[in-house]
Amino acid sequence: EQILQNQEFFNDVNCVVITDVINPATGYPGLTTSLRGITQLEVTVDASPIATLDPQTALYKLLATLIKEDHSLAIDLIADADILITEEERIGFSHVPTSINLLRNSAGLLPETILTVPTEITSILEAQLRKSSVNARPGHRIAGSIIFGRAGARIRFNPCSNPEALQLKLLEFFKKNNPFNLKITVRRFAEDSKFTSFDLILASSTKDPHSGVNGGPFPVAELQLARMIDRLIKSDGSLPPEIQKVCGATFDKSIIETCSLFVDEDETVQLFEDSSAKAIVEIRLAPGNQEKKAENALKKYLKENLPKDYKIKMKSDRGASPWITPITHPIFSVALEALEMGYGRKACIYGCGGSIPFVAKLTDAIPGTQPLCLGPYDPDSRMHEPGESLSLVDLLGCTRSILHLMARINKVFQR
Repeated sequence: EQILQNQEFFNDVNCVVITDVINPATGYPGLTTSLRGITQLEVTVDASPIATLDPQTALYKLLATLIKEDHSLAIDLIADADILITEEERIGFSHVPTSINLLRNSAGLLPETILTVPTEITSILEAQLRKSSVNARPGHRIAGSIIFGRAGARIRFNPCSNPEALQLKLLEFFKKNNPFNLKITVRRFAEDSKFTSFDLILASSTKDPHSGVNGGPFPVAELQLARMIDRLIKSDGSLPPEIQKVCGATFDKSIIETCSLFVDEDETVQLFEDSSAKAIVEIRLAPGNQEKKAENALKKYLKENLPKDYKIKMKSDRGASPWITPITHPIFSVALEALEMGYGRKACIYGCGGSIPFVAKLTDAIPGTQPLCLGPYDPDSRMHEPGESLSLVDLLGCTRSILHLMARINKVFQR
């Protein structure tokens, strides 16, 4: 809008340099040619008077539908819009100077956590950069665009005569429904004297990685938690036979309710002060999608998959369209040359799984302008995460590259 209001000032702009992306490895420059977009909703679920399950359990069952068995996005209207990578791009990804361990470490994955894609660089980068992926966070926990490395829920049962046996059966059940080998803790909450209560805690990562940079190839603990609860508690409130047998048949319904937990780094937990069933649902949109269409598709999907006898409220939280560009314009070869001079090593064509709304809006507002996305960050910088830092190698390399670009820009744009 500001550009359109000052169109005369921007009329002779040929290219714009944007420095809000990361390089593939410390000291290895990348020229970013694609960005994922984002659509994010605040979702609240309420129960009608005749509902069988409590609202939080219904919300978990709804969240469980967002992913398929392999953790890929289950909303076909969005997933099918992703532009498939070409064979040339696939080969290019295989030459990106990174490693499986570096990519895992950038997300802080636990050694035992299994990827949601084949364990190869090309598949991981494709999932991070060119496929839409979904993330969910407890709605009462204030956070930026991150994937929580830990998730938890308190499950309250009617009194059970043998809580130790029930705890063991629950752990056995959850382990059978843990395809990505997340760390599982089932802990008795003995302070709840009215009920037999357990805290289910999942951990996939030692930190809370950025959902744009890392989202896609790594399992989301909150969504895996939702799937476990969905399989534990049927729509009519019943339990799997092996669990029900331990609970006994004293009550019509063994499960009283589930509650979302705030899980800290040391796995201490607490209930949220607000007990309403609320979640933030975030989808990183791969190139090929459009923000508003994707938002409408997400809203439609949530309404259609909401368990009966429940109401849903959805509030748009943020959104941005993805962006992708060919590298046919001569400025890109000059930019690659400048990056090589600035860093002292050859640059690669790269992408970013995060979102920079300004880029897509810029290309719409100033047709013909070439956005050049250069990275002063490295994967260890924790860009836009708690504890963000900068690598001097990359900061200085990016600065030198911009100077070399400015010195050579007249090769492309003649005055």
